[in-house]
Amino acid sequence: MANIVDYVKWRGDLSFNISPFNELDNAVFSLFSYLNLKDLQLEINKNGISLEDTCHYLITHGYHYGYMSEITADFLDALSSSNRFKNVLILDYADLYHEKKYQFSSTGFLYNDNQMYLAFRGTDDSIIAWKEDFMMSFSVIPAQRFALSFLKKVIAKHPNTNFIVGGHSKGGNLAIYSSAMCSEVFQNKINTIYNNDGPDLCDEVINTDVMKAIKDKIIKIVPDFCIVGMIFNNTENIKVVKADNLAFLQHDILNWKCIGTSFEAVSNVNKDANKFNHLLDKILENTDLSKRQEYVNNFFDKIIDTGTTRLPWGNNNHMT
Repeated sequence: MANIVDYVKWRGDLSFNISPFNELDNAVFSLFSYLNLKDLQLEINKNGISLEDTCHYLITHGYHYGYMSEITADFLDALSSSNRFKNVLILDYADLYHEKKYQFSSTGFLYNDNQMYLAFRGTDDSIIAWKEDFMMSFSVIPAQRFALSFLKKVIAKHPNTNFIVGGHSKGGNLAIYSSAMCSEVFQNKINTIYNNDGPDLCDEVINTDVMKAIKDKIIKIVPDFCIVGMIFNNTENIKVVKADNLAFLQHDILNWKCIGTSFEAVSNVNKDANKFNHLLDKILENTDLSKRQEYVNNFFDKIIDTGTTRLPWGNNNHMT
């Protein structure tokens, strides 16, 4: 099965000028945003660092991530040696974390002189990140507020740049929320919004009419056994793709199958996944916002109070 790592090795010979930005490039940047770049944050935000130099630093100094499967040195090496990615400039990095309140990170990738992909990190291995996912069902979460503020700050900083905004999992939701909630002046600078298997906006918390202004810019991609991406779904056109794993593990973007410069499409979401999604919808419909808040707080606060703040994912995943 070819995945996005294979894509980098295959398509890495061609620049973005020769082979235009595509949905697999979106996936590459979304995955890269899970890497912890705090050691490089000052230099990134002052002058920017090439993706090649960033990868070399991570490989030689050890690197940390909170992704659900391994982000390998082979992937980083392929990026750093490719004509397509090595000269991408990493800019405007943010990484905010409080073990009881919030998890947020965003990374800017300037892949052409006036084209930037702004990637929002998805749900990582922190318990608070998972709590925020469930908090979306009854409130605007801190990460959404951070995303909106950061998006406006970055766009204002680069007035001659056009943007693609995206992310995986919660990162996809942050891309939708920040793009929908910013003013028309900022929205006009955004060409495309990628939601890679992330929840949409909860219409009981946010008036989803705000999505009308950006709906034609949204590209939503989900695996055929889709659970996360169907939560609060109100996106009309969804690309369903083939994934090489079982059930919820298909949420991992590294399991999505690639053909050429695209993900391999299938006709619809798996029937068993749809049954689960209908059940989840009914549970949410029959539970008011105050009850959702009570359940979520009780469950996650008890976990955090035991001193558990991280999930045991990956081989090198403790993000400080």
